Amino acid sequence: MGSVMKDLGEDLRSTLLDKLETSLLCGTIRRRQFLQWSLALGLGMPAASALADTLDAARANQDARAKALSGEFDIIVCGAGTSGCTLAGRLAEAGLKVALIEAGDWDTAPSILDPGQWFMNLGTERDWGDVAVPTASVNGRAIASHMGRAVGGGSSINATIWVRPPRADLDGWAETAGDKAWGYDAALKLFTGRIENWQGPASPYRGKGGKVWSQVAADPPPIAPAMLAAARNLGLPVSDDLNGAREEGPGGFALMNQIIKDGRRMNMAQAYLYPVIDRPNLTVLTRTRVTRLVVENGRVVGIKALRDGAEITLRAAREVVLSLGAIRTPQILMLSGIGDRAHLAQHGIASVLHAPEVGRNFHDHILHGGCIWESPEPVKMKNSAANASGFWKSDPAFDRPDMNIVQIELPYASDAIGKEYGPPASAWALCAGLVDPKSRGEVRLASADPTAKPVVTASFLSDPRDVKSQMAAIDLCRQIGNDPAMKPYAKREAVPGKALDPDAKAQFVRNGATTFFHQVGTARMGKDDGAVVGADLKVKGLAGLRIVDGSIMPRIVTCATMATCVLIGERGADLVLAGK
Repeated sequence: MGSVMKDLGEDLRSTLLDKLETSLLCGTIRRRQFLQWSLALGLGMPAASALADTLDAARANQDARAKALSGEFDIIVCGAGTSGCTLAGRLAEAGLKVALIEAGDWDTAPSILDPGQWFMNLGTERDWGDVAVPTASVNGRAIASHMGRAVGGGSSINATIWVRPPRADLDGWAETAGDKAWGYDAALKLFTGRIENWQGPASPYRGKGGKVWSQVAADPPPIAPAMLAAARNLGLPVSDDLNGAREEGPGGFALMNQIIKDGRRMNMAQAYLYPVIDRPNLTVLTRTRVTRLVVENGRVVGIKALRDGAEITLRAAREVVLSLGAIRTPQILMLSGIGDRAHLAQHGIASVLHAPEVGRNFHDHILHGGCIWESPEPVKMKNSAANASGFWKSDPAFDRPDMNIVQIELPYASDAIGKEYGPPASAWALCAGLVDPKSRGEVRLASADPTAKPVVTASFLSDPRDVKSQMAAIDLCRQIGNDPAMKPYAKREAVPGKALDPDAKAQFVRNGATTFFHQVGTARMGKDDGAVVGADLKVKGLAGLRIVDGSIMPRIVTCATMATCVLIGERGADLVLAGK
């Protein structure tokens, strides 16, 4: 059997080993079986035994922690998403007694481990299943707002793209917060000094030896470099790295950076949580849903949560941190009496702190689905099915890019566009991304029941400037896709297939609107009195409570949000450890 197994391809062997690790962690196979199969897959006995020891210790430690719950921790982190894993890992590494609470399960599903299957997580138990209510600005369409419900959060269920924010974004935050520590220069030191483990050439912009594996898209399909050639033909800047110098310029195009190592997703649980998972000072409670905060005399002292059908109470000696994302962080705040008192009164919730901005300022990146070209032959998807991208300004006077053009190796179309155009199965797309949206929505309670989904009124494209930006991005997609460099990969332009007049193009924009699932802003940071948190991420008006996740963004960064949420987690950890 061993010789047969060793003859398998490297990708298949890696996948099978992933499944073995999952089975041992979950207790569905025994150590002896793990060792036998690992040896058959070509892993040497010392390596297999060491890996089994690590997995056994991790499972045993967390099983023991869960069965003998301590009533009090130093820090309780609610939510094991991108920011939550970053924060909890750093705090546990520093020796604090940490409880990390996650409503979903461990990040062991094949669709999490395999980057090419990421879209199979959407709409499953690994996704909260939120949907933005229909609004006229998107022609009455309800739009899915997927959020991770598993250890690793969005870094587990979304695509694997690692993009860092430009200077204008972070310097704008520093001004809004009144603290230079949130600015670009400080962030660059964190990225290069301890976050990144960049696999490309040395650069003053990139870090090596950090926790987060990042590499240029490996073995991309031919249409990816062809897209870059088309961009170059149009006079657009093309570089070897989508991060780095682009962050201080007008934008540019390149192959994407990805958190993929040897064909496997390296999410933020792998980067930050698993290196400390066997420590006695870290307790990770999965399948445990936070329902509200415990507030005593103006201080948050703990949480209530549902676990195994019963309510539990955990207390924090120092702080409680919400890292539940831009939909559930405001929900838990409001369920705990922290929000607009008139809205809380509608649901019979007594006001603890009148904070009218809680739940407001909701926004997300728009991903248009899509401009589509029929391919002469099927396109083989690689990595997470998106390998080339670019950022550019629809108006050169802007201080940052507002457009993100993304090549997707399948005919990505919204429900309305798919119905209207019926794109061919053998096709690829260039999708117009809106990364500096001006439209703002809100998150509100549906009821006082903590298990009820909140109401997300996103109001996507309600600001005319967003429609104008998307129209320009559609034009740029069509220019790139119809450039001679793309001709070997395009039989014809299938969607929209022709130039559209302004009214038709605006309708095409509204009908094609979906999102990148980068929800932010509902507990915004700022130095003004109305902001929910200050630069220290503490909720204004209460002691013992911080927010460390994408909901603190006063204005969304103009790129995918995963790297920025790691930055927020790192900054949060520094603030907690400094006692600030």
